[in-house]
Amino acid sequence: MSLAQLPLRLTTGAFVLNSGIGKLSLSEEDAEGLQQMAANGVPVLADMSPAAFRRFIAFTEIGVGAAQLIPKVPGWLAGSVLSAFSAGLLNMYLNTPGMTQDDGVRPSSDGTPVAKDVWMLGAGLSMIVDSTVNTTSRRKKAAKRRVAKIHDAKDQKVEAIHSARDEQQKVLQDAAETAREERKAARKAARSARKEAKKAA
Repeated sequence: MSLAQLPLRLTTGAFVLNSGIGKLSLSEEDAEGLQQMAANGVPVLADMSPAAFRRFIAFTEIGVGAAQLIPKVPGWLAGSVLSAFSAGLLNMYLNTPGMTQDDGVRPSSDGTPVAKDVWMLGAGLSMIVDSTVNTTSRRKKAAKRRVAKIHDAKDQKVEAIHSARDEQQKVLQDAAETAREERKAARKAARSARKEAKKAA
């Protein structure tokens, strides 16, 4: 879970999870009224019985809320789940008579409580964007680190080669210098020997 997403996931997760738990105790009459509204956004829900719809909506909200609160759920997945859920609520809001004003967008007094759910859509989309951007950024940084390591390894190898070559040249130079000194000493000794031989003669 990204730290940048933590406030969004905690607030939306707690809100939706609590809402789902509360719907487990809906009465048959309340469940039926909520089902009629929900069917405006998702028509297939009209085919359920009120009891089945109550379980469906309650467990859906519990699942959506839990996805936000579980740290191991990736941000893009949590955001996608929340966005899909809130998009369904907004679709219900836009297609339920009496919830919008004459322009079909601005909420009426009855639609304001549902229209407020647009903040969850914004939160879900923000999570998706953040996950995408951060993942790309992390991959770029990791790639840069790998390239830097490769360059460092190459530089170290080149440096080691140059160092070994310099050392070898130094050894050869020292050996050549020693050989020259030995030859000088040998010639000097030979001259001394010839002088001594001439004196003895």
